[in-house]
Amino acid sequence: MKKLFPKKQRPNKKLLLAGAGHAHIGLLRRLARKRLDTLQEVEVSVITEHPQTIYSGMLPGWMASHYKRSEISIDIAALCRRAGVTLIQRPIIAVDADTQTVITFKDAKNAKDERFDYELLSLNTGADTDMTWLNTDGLVNEDLIDKDLADKNLKNTVIPVRPIFNFVEQWQQILKQAEQVSDYKVAVVGSGAAATELVMAAQFALQQINPSHQAYLVCGEQLLSGFDAGFRSRVIKQLQRRNIEIIYERAKGLAGGKLATSKQTLAADATIAATGVMGSAWAAQTNLETVDKGFIAVNDKQQSTSHDNVFAVGDVASRVDREMAHSGVHAVFGGKVEADNLLAYLVGDKLKSYRPKNRTLYLLACGDKYAIGSWGNFSAQGCWIWYLKRYIDKRFVNAK
Repeated sequence: MKKLFPKKQRPNKKLLLAGAGHAHIGLLRRLARKRLDTLQEVEVSVITEHPQTIYSGMLPGWMASHYKRSEISIDIAALCRRAGVTLIQRPIIAVDADTQTVITFKDAKNAKDERFDYELLSLNTGADTDMTWLNTDGLVNEDLIDKDLADKNLKNTVIPVRPIFNFVEQWQQILKQAEQVSDYKVAVVGSGAAATELVMAAQFALQQINPSHQAYLVCGEQLLSGFDAGFRSRVIKQLQRRNIEIIYERAKGLAGGKLATSKQTLAADATIAATGVMGSAWAAQTNLETVDKGFIAVNDKQQSTSHDNVFAVGDVASRVDREMAHSGVHAVFGGKVEADNLLAYLVGDKLKSYRPKNRTLYLLACGDKYAIGSWGNFSAQGCWIWYLKRYIDKRFVNAK
């Protein structure tokens, strides 16, 4: 790549990577292998709340005890050291794109919120679980609850899958609780692939503790609506094989150990929400253009539609030029294009477009060491699919 400035005259620039998702991990690994000429005079920093990233693709396998936590974690602190990048371990609370600053939350060591400035910003923070479905108005029998108290405590009674670090801690508490009783029920709310993987992992783990324990799925009117009919049929049969009840009703609210759907109330010692994603909490405090449920609006270059020195990729972003699902596949492949565009932007080169492939490989774990694969209209299942998924996942986590 051509150099825009002679070495002595090239100005120092600040590239700030907010978040430690798939895309930023890929860029950090590139820098760890070889310091790029484009970044020789660029100060690169990463802001993230945790020094490790938990790989979401292996989360169900960890829930089912097929992996240790260390096997599904990527050491961001060590990666930053190898890449020669500064790590700022703090939670992001806002982005002021007009003044080119990222604001982080104060902590015990810092009496006030701290601001970090940038000339080029990349957002790969992930997103939060969409909890907009959750309320107490849908409860079938209002006598079951103290409504005011229920409204106050809703966020503490439903366990969202994201942020993943919080979920990991709460899942461990679920298992401890299940060990203390003879009949434990976990409800998983959601209709996508993540919800089906989670409910099968939960069922497998619970029944290792006690065969009387049970997980069930509340999925609304349709399950896996975006997938091929053959793949969907395979998944449903696996749910049935594991004696997981599928409830085709919409979840409405939760209180007093009861999960209310559009038609009934169900016993639930724990309720897990895998109900899609919405913008991260910090996205409510930004002057970047947003769309839908608080996602950062980006074009086909993964570039902000309102501020051209800001790029975003993964679950935090939403393309304005086409409809595109929030998935790990797009986070990885879109992240490679976004990383190239960050480097190109620094030297004024032409930016690339991310054009998703028409077909992508999707592998869905079924609790035990069994999985279902989908490639367009083709699908297959078996233990070998699980081992293929394990190989791909481990290759990503352990890459250098």
